Amino acid sequence: MNIGDVIKLKRQMRNITQAELAEKLNVTPQAVSRWEMGISYPDIAMIPQISEALWVSADELLGIPRQQGSYVGEVLNQSQADSIFDYVPSPVTGSGKRILIVDDADFMRMMLEDILTHQKHTVLQAKNGQECLDILQNEAVDVCVLDIVMPVMDGIETLRRIKEKQPDLKVVMLSALSQEKTVRMALQLGADAFVVKPFQVECLIERIG
Repeated sequence: MNIGDVIKLKRQMRNITQAELAEKLNVTPQAVSRWEMGISYPDIAMIPQISEALWVSADELLGIPRQQGSYVGEVLNQSQADSIFDYVPSPVTGSGKRILIVDDADFMRMMLEDILTHQKHTVLQAKNGQECLDILQNEAVDVCVLDIVMPVMDGIETLRRIKEKQPDLKVVMLSALSQEKTVRMALQLGADAFVVKPFQVECLIERIG
């Protein structure tokens, strides 16, 4: 279920019209209609407002699973994940990178593309790990932004295979599954950073570098 479907479902459950929701969010009813039809997506900055208006968690809006099999456990926040990676903030080195986004959620890929293209990067997309590996065989990429829970091939296995073939490729994990075991596994397999969903835009941009 994508974000537009969730918005429509929760809006109807609360007996709120598109016009009423639009007024709460200070957008036009046409914008709400386009979200629900999947024509466009709300800006990431609006997620907290939508969450509050519809009584729905940001995770549910973004299609983030609560628990997934072996990934079950207490999740870490961004500061805790950074400490495992010994992350030290450094100046962003500029624009013009070729970035491959790997995420099975259409909304997340579109949102990330919008964020990164505004930073003057070139963006490629893959829906799962296998698509990612196929693209990397044929395209030069500077950074791979990699989700973990995906069909066909998950992000941990994808990371392992990327680093086997291209050990110098920068990989930034972007996932809500930030259990300590998972974060440490990503580090051991060669990930360069771990960004916890829901994320701050500046956090992702800084780690892309």
